[in-house]
Amino acid sequence: MTLANKNLDILLLEDNPADAEFVQRELRKAGMNFTLRVVDSKEGFANELILSQPDVILSDHSLPSIDSFEALEIANNSNSDIPFILVTGTMTEEFAVECIKAGADDYILKTSLKRLPSSIQQLIAKKEIEHEKKTIEILHLKLQEAYAKIEENHNDITDSITYAKRIQEAILPTIEIFDNCFPNSFIINKPKDIISGDFYWVLEKDGLVFIAVADCTGHGVPGALMSMLGYNMLNGIVNLKNITQPNEILKHLHNGIRKSLKQEGTDYQSHDGMDISLCCFDFAKNKLEFASANQTLYFQSKGEMRIIKGDKYGIAGAYAEPDKSFTLHELAISKGDSIYLSSDGYSDQFGENENRKMKKSSLISILNSIHQMTVVEQKKQLLLKLQEWQGALVQTDDILLIGIKI
Repeated sequence: MTLANKNLDILLLEDNPADAEFVQRELRKAGMNFTLRVVDSKEGFANELILSQPDVILSDHSLPSIDSFEALEIANNSNSDIPFILVTGTMTEEFAVECIKAGADDYILKTSLKRLPSSIQQLIAKKEIEHEKKTIEILHLKLQEAYAKIEENHNDITDSITYAKRIQEAILPTIEIFDNCFPNSFIINKPKDIISGDFYWVLEKDGLVFIAVADCTGHGVPGALMSMLGYNMLNGIVNLKNITQPNEILKHLHNGIRKSLKQEGTDYQSHDGMDISLCCFDFAKNKLEFASANQTLYFQSKGEMRIIKGDKYGIAGAYAEPDKSFTLHELAISKGDSIYLSSDGYSDQFGENENRKMKKSSLISILNSIHQMTVVEQKKQLLLKLQEWQGALVQTDDILLIGIKI
């Protein structure tokens, strides 16, 4: 509501009815909408301020029970934002200065009441601007405090996640272990967040070398927790249960995660699981066994790229029916062959210029063009192609891609 049509609540401290009438008449002549409350005592003035906060206070200087300075003090104690105008019969310059110093917003002689309407409007407009300014300053302060708290919480969370990353890296196989098992190989491991839901697993047992690439539900902290569960379960299945066929390992992994996450019956709440590729190398027999839950093996041999797709369902989660069977693939391997395992993060990355996913067909094309290079150069080219495709876009998902040259 603007001042032009606002009905102003005006409190007048005046003991002369004729002067009160003069004030009221001058305001009406100016076309102002207002309600005038007139009081003539200290008690009446204080009570009116308690009952309702006026838009403006007009005060004569000297009344039998109160003067303008006392009225100003009472008003300031009640609400210092209320404009206070001294309306008096006579006034020296020194007295006017004292009034302004005491906190009066303006002073008007009763012989110059024509100036009163404009003074009221200007002061109310000024007070509203000051009030809005104070409100903005308070909001700004609160926002600063909220931002500082958010930043503090963010730093605490980031520190915790960074520490969790160290734990995850300590549990998962080191690069040294990986290189001992596969001397001619590379790993591209780019978490979307600080910690990853993609993980790789490597194990050597009784002349067999196992490797898995897994993509857990979600990324960040939820994915990392799933990766710990999957990694430890794979170790237990092979080391403690002595199960070595990849398809049987996946079957036990599926049932184990179902049980751990209570994904049994028809009303389970957790839909977490993983996609995974699992290879078992028998280098003495030049044989590779492979099984997969919703992932693909890229096998480059003698100039030909073979695409070996896994079963079209993942481990647990949305595929949580019990005792799932997984297909076992057996491949003959020889020197110079290349095997690539990947989560979907690389091929699902959106491109800045294309505004679409890269897709597996593009990944296959890249692998075909680089497979004769050294593994060091292959990794370099894959990262370069990824960066050229991604551009300035944020990373879409965790990325894990492993290449092994026999």
